[in-house]
Amino acid sequence: MGSDRPPVAPAPTLGARALTALLGILVADFMIGLITGDASPLPLGSMARPGGVLIRGALILVAAVLRYAYGGPKTPDRAAWWVLGLCLLPTLAQFQLAGGRINGDGVMYYVYVRSLMKDGDLEFANEYAHYGILERDDLSMLTKTGRRRSIFAVGPGLAWIPFFALGEVVARGQHALGAEVDLSGYGPHHRNAVALGSLLYGFLTIALIHSMLRRHFAVATALGASLLVWGTTFLYWYMVQQPTMAHAPSAMGAALVIWLWDRDRLRRGLIGFLGLGLVAGLAMCLRWQNGVLLALPAFEILERARRERVLPRMMGAGGALLLGTLLGAVPQMLAWKYIYGTYLLPSPPHGADFLKLNHPYLLQTLFSSRHGLLSWTPVFWLGFLGFLPLLRRRQTLALSLALPLVLMTYVNACSGDWWAGGSFSIRRFDSQLPIFAFGFAAALEWLQEALPRAPALVPAGVALGVILWNCGLGFSARDGAPPTFPVVVGGLAQRFSHTLGSPMTWPASWLFSLRYRRPPGQFDLLVGRYLFYRQNNMKGRIDLGGPSDEAMLGEGWGPREVYQGQSCRSVSFRARAFAPLDVPENLGLALRTASGAGTVPVTLHVNQQAAGQFEAGPEWRVHEVYVPKALWRRELNEVAIEAAGVHVEMLIFVPRAAPAS
Repeated sequence: MGSDRPPVAPAPTLGARALTALLGILVADFMIGLITGDASPLPLGSMARPGGVLIRGALILVAAVLRYAYGGPKTPDRAAWWVLGLCLLPTLAQFQLAGGRINGDGVMYYVYVRSLMKDGDLEFANEYAHYGILERDDLSMLTKTGRRRSIFAVGPGLAWIPFFALGEVVARGQHALGAEVDLSGYGPHHRNAVALGSLLYGFLTIALIHSMLRRHFAVATALGASLLVWGTTFLYWYMVQQPTMAHAPSAMGAALVIWLWDRDRLRRGLIGFLGLGLVAGLAMCLRWQNGVLLALPAFEILERARRERVLPRMMGAGGALLLGTLLGAVPQMLAWKYIYGTYLLPSPPHGADFLKLNHPYLLQTLFSSRHGLLSWTPVFWLGFLGFLPLLRRRQTLALSLALPLVLMTYVNACSGDWWAGGSFSIRRFDSQLPIFAFGFAAALEWLQEALPRAPALVPAGVALGVILWNCGLGFSARDGAPPTFPVVVGGLAQRFSHTLGSPMTWPASWLFSLRYRRPPGQFDLLVGRYLFYRQNNMKGRIDLGGPSDEAMLGEGWGPREVYQGQSCRSVSFRARAFAPLDVPENLGLALRTASGAGTVPVTLHVNQQAAGQFEAGPEWRVHEVYVPKALWRRELNEVAIEAAGVHVEMLIFVPRAAPAS
């Protein structure tokens, strides 16, 4: 009789074991060199120089290829995992030679791990003083517990503890050997180790995504989608350039939640819901937005209640999920209790008005050149559109995943600074990367099937590229510009964008063009700027004649000129400007004008309604008109100036109280 037991894999040969040991030694040497930033155990050159990094990378590559070749069956799955592992090498090389460490908000996350590991508390005064931010306005005021505040999550600091400890071990080892090493927790060993930890968490994200996709798609499709997440989204930036931000650990936490949810979907017991809730709660400690992922098990519970019609069991599942989530969120609640004196904050620590659920900026969040998700990272088009074939073939899976994706898109669009500060793309979508991966995989699967059915698409694409290149050459020749690649491609892109808008902003730029009667290309320059709203606003001024004033202007303005010593533009009869506001409010609208034709009447309209008038004289003078809140609207407002021969230097918008009746 035959046996039902799976065949036993052959034991590794002596050569395979030797190659494994060699590979382990080389990898350990590389990692220690990344932490020290220079020295490592093997005499293979300094890690601070490209030569030392490249030699180590080449040796690891050769050892890995040999280990793969002589170390077991060569299945597609095994090959895919080796490809993912080898793709880590160039990432680590860039991390060492050109990557960042602590910058931006990364300081605010790093202080958690440094304070926990070196001081055993969350008293940040000494860390803030070290980084020169102790007297910053938002940090100088003490909380009711007498401690310095932090609006950032505790989870990344906790996730970095093993790596901080590894940096401590390496630093103390070098110190014991006589090297001069900074053991304060601020030095390069600790910084490098924590940054390396984020990079590895990012890689673990990719590994979890590949493993998860492999349950639903072919090996090549799963691998391709995983590499797209890695190499074409913002994840790579937060693995290499800003690794002490929360986004790589957060993406890993989200990937683990979705991986667990998908593994036992529709057959999970109470213990499974408890465990999933625990992991989701921990992911919320990494970034609070990860709580949106609880929509997945919630949808699962509702779906099972509909199918099985066993309500008490599903209520028990919901209770287990909630209990696990609360347990997982305990670290964040303890941190809030220590800093603020309460386990749960009544509003986000950023401020009660930070999240405006009735005030979405959807088109800006997706399409604006100010970190718009699709304008900065167009591969996410595949992520969204891929849900169409995913819905057709894997309906329950697609509907489940679409729920948190839609919720997170809306929540991010309602954030106070929807552009996410100094973000690379919209980093706040980090928890949705595993969900986008399903869209990527479904889109790749569809393309693999569509191309054989329409083989003419390939030569048509090549022909279109050649035609566009020839058009660019024609424009360059007509303008007398040299036909170099940057000139040809850049000139063609500028003309295309001005006429049709950037493809990454379609259809938002077309809607803008139809509504405001301006070229679609102006969408990139104008939408996302504000007169007053939050950081990097325009401080209520539009300076005419300046180097970038075209973004704020419509038709009717003369060219830049200098009149009576001031840079300005003239109004021939009627000219439009755009005033972007977050919310309507009472404003004083002031113009600094001078007329070349004596005294000239000037009439103002705001959004096609009469707003006031004044007379411009021959000398430069500021004239102000009060414009009530009722005439303004959210986002772009049209300010029309009717005059003849008047020069305008600036438009100034100033909040004003309504005049007494």
